Amino acid sequence: MKASTRFTFLFCMIFLAAGLVTPLRSTAYGQEKPEQTERLAIGVRSKTQPFSYKLPPGVIDSDATRGPLSRAGYGGYMIRLCDAALAEMLVDPDISPPIKMENIKVYDIDEGAWVGEKAAVSNNLVDGQLEPAASRFLNLGRKFDILCDAATITNGRRDAIVSPPVFLTGIGYLTLRGQPALSDPCGKADATQKPVDGKPISESSPALIGLVGGTTAQTRGLRALVDAREMPEYENNLIAELRQDKSHMCQDGKVLVRTYKTHEDAAKAFCSDQSFRYYVGDLEIIRTYVSAIPGCKFDNGAITYTNDRYAIFGKAVGSYNTSPASKNVERELLVARFFAILNQKVVFNPSILDKAYDDSFPGLPQSRKLKLFYWSIRGEHLPDATDSAPEIDKSQ
Repeated sequence: MKASTRFTFLFCMIFLAAGLVTPLRSTAYGQEKPEQTERLAIGVRSKTQPFSYKLPPGVIDSDATRGPLSRAGYGGYMIRLCDAALAEMLVDPDISPPIKMENIKVYDIDEGAWVGEKAAVSNNLVDGQLEPAASRFLNLGRKFDILCDAATITNGRRDAIVSPPVFLTGIGYLTLRGQPALSDPCGKADATQKPVDGKPISESSPALIGLVGGTTAQTRGLRALVDAREMPEYENNLIAELRQDKSHMCQDGKVLVRTYKTHEDAAKAFCSDQSFRYYVGDLEIIRTYVSAIPGCKFDNGAITYTNDRYAIFGKAVGSYNTSPASKNVERELLVARFFAILNQKVVFNPSILDKAYDDSFPGLPQSRKLKLFYWSIRGEHLPDATDSAPEIDKSQ
């Protein structure tokens, strides 16, 4: 072989070898690494019906089967909204390289685990057991990029990307039907102690209020009940609880308010164990969980005392890093694209809010307050193509 031929052969081999170790596609985001399939992570809840929850095995949630979240086994109002945007991202020509189903990972906040993996010991980033409702914002931007849950817009959550308001609810409360008023609103703190006289502690000594910790019910909800003078006989107790005035709070290991990790736990304690008298929380959620327990008869649940606007929150994983070199620019762009698509679908008319409501609350009419809210977001409701056409008056 001639020297020139050998040089050409070696040059070609080096060029081909370089091509084998070079990523197949270079983009404006940087070079894609084939071994890293996850490009976007979504945080969901499995126990906040009817907004975000795990579906029973084999159940398909309406027609939202194109979305990664419904395919992962989740349903609910917020899930439908997120799936609508994620499904469009899967076919979006402006995303390069294209994002695929396997590039989207789902994290179950209530289980403390990635979908398809074994549940973790703890679902939080700090020592001790933190309620999922509180840990979801600690993990946003650390474990997942987008939170698809019934989360209220508050001043303390302004450090994340926030969608337009997507639902209007409020704090309300339920009472068990036929239950007498409490002479002592302070119940025993530990409802898991051994039975007393054959009865669980919770039955012999119920507390006044039960709610899920880490939610707005724990702070704004109690204050709203005081402002509305809804429980005047317990007003001094509630004020002392809000002010953390120990001289007037429950003493000797007793509590006025019992907190629970999930609504599933709270509803069971309310209906079956009767651990507290008033179940306080976002009205649609507490009614859904109590109604699911056979034989649980309740009163109230028709009035809200706050105006809480739900939204979808986002923060790209790695955005907490202070070094620009350690930030994941591709991930931040994907999060931004998600919100660009979602916002268009929410505020344009027809809006995905209407279909999400109809699918999540079948047969349940919208309240006047919710109708006005939807009108303020997307304008006058446009009739669907399936709606019957109005009759034409031929006499004119």
